[in-house]
Amino acid sequence: MAFEGSLLDRISAGEFRQRSSAAASSAEDVELLMGSVQRNLVRLFNARHDLAQAAPDYGLPALSDLTIGAESYVERVRKSILVAVRKYEPRLRRVRVEHAAGGEDSQRLTFRVEGILVGRSGEHRVFYETSIAGSGQFDVSE
Repeated sequence: MAFEGSLLDRISAGEFRQRSSAAASSAEDVELLMGSVQRNLVRLFNARHDLAQAAPDYGLPALSDLTIGAESYVERVRKSILVAVRKYEPRLRRVRVEHAAGGEDSQRLTFRVEGILVGRSGEHRVFYETSIAGSGQFDVSE
């Protein structure tokens, strides 16, 4: 089943109401779909486990919880991102998450989320870059 926008995107009008269904091209659909996935990833990465009663594992674990364990902190964050995307972003398939070492800002961790975006117009390879600052806030860009 192909997905276009998240429920929040569809009810929140913005781009959804402005889009002309008669003149929408597949290129426009992919762009809108990529933006919808990006917004969902921002919400997902900035949510923490146990905050949503309906889905206690929605989001990522508290970052302080990831410091405990044998694996490196970076690897634990990477795996947490991968698990969350695979479970809560069904429009992305064959997801991979890689740490992007050597960023400009030593106070930020940056990861590259790669996958196949499935939409009405077919499958499209996409890349999102996500970074986390010392404050714990995640940013996601296409």
